[in-house]
Amino acid sequence: MHNCHLIKIMTKIKILYIIPVVAVSMLMFAACNDRSVSDNTLGETAFVPAENITAATSDQPLVVKLAVNEAYCKLTACSCIHDLASRDYAELQELLKSKYNIDLQITYFIEEYDLADTVLSGQYDGFISKPWLIYNQVYNQSEERDKNLKRIADLLDINNNQWLTGIFIVKKDSPLNSMSEINGKVFVAGQQDSYEKYHSPLTLLAKDNIVPSEIINKSSCLENLNILMDGDADVAVISDYTLTASCAVDVANPEDFSIIGETEQTPLCSVILDMSKVNESEALRLQKALLELSGDNAPAGLISKGFVHPAKWTPLRFSESSKK
Repeated sequence: MHNCHLIKIMTKIKILYIIPVVAVSMLMFAACNDRSVSDNTLGETAFVPAENITAATSDQPLVVKLAVNEAYCKLTACSCIHDLASRDYAELQELLKSKYNIDLQITYFIEEYDLADTVLSGQYDGFISKPWLIYNQVYNQSEERDKNLKRIADLLDINNNQWLTGIFIVKKDSPLNSMSEINGKVFVAGQQDSYEKYHSPLTLLAKDNIVPSEIINKSSCLENLNILMDGDADVAVISDYTLTASCAVDVANPEDFSIIGETEQTPLCSVILDMSKVNESEALRLQKALLELSGDNAPAGLISKGFVHPAKWTPLRFSESSKK
């Protein structure tokens, strides 16, 4: 009797032990096979001042040092699109100083990676650039992830567009005409320092269970285009402005490609401040000045309607470890 009772007890213990282990294992298996898992550690990037914060007065001068690299600035853009990229910040700087007592000091960077190298150095109060160029630097340094960088305004392009997407393109004579057909095909994408060519498109493919036979990663849209045109890939993802406002205009004709899909929208270009160097009242003061010098009041040198309120944007970083 005692032995039978002991066997029953041991059986119950085994069952109670196995159930949670199996449940945990199933959860781990599901997580490992969910390729759409992304990390949003950085949180919301748009500047939202506290309710009790008011803009600092213009009684005292405000000096803001910005590093700039953006597609339409004549001092940072590729010379091959000089007819489009003619943005000049000089008049904006003059107006900010004369009307708002804001001294906007700008350092220009021709190469994105040179500007990126300054993000964690603290030598600038902020940046005008693609947002992910800045936030990627913070994300890559775990000890810097609490660095408080906020987008106080988005800068419109020459078509008064606020947004950037990655577009999935194929050659005009390709039989592919939908995203689902990327399954089993060779796909060329960007590298981890690109949001619209890497994180956003790979997250989209994973979410829709689309699995290319091979993913090639290159550092530029031009490289992606070359691989597609040479027939070494079936599909490429590039920034949506590539065929009209980049070096690719010299080697590729938009009419030679078809667009079969696009990623989510992200801000194209933002004014981003390091909130450890500029307090909320000062950030609000600069934001208000930039917005007032926009729209119909935008200086001609901005070649657009200037600045708008920052769109809400929480970057989601695609994780390689979440691939099947």
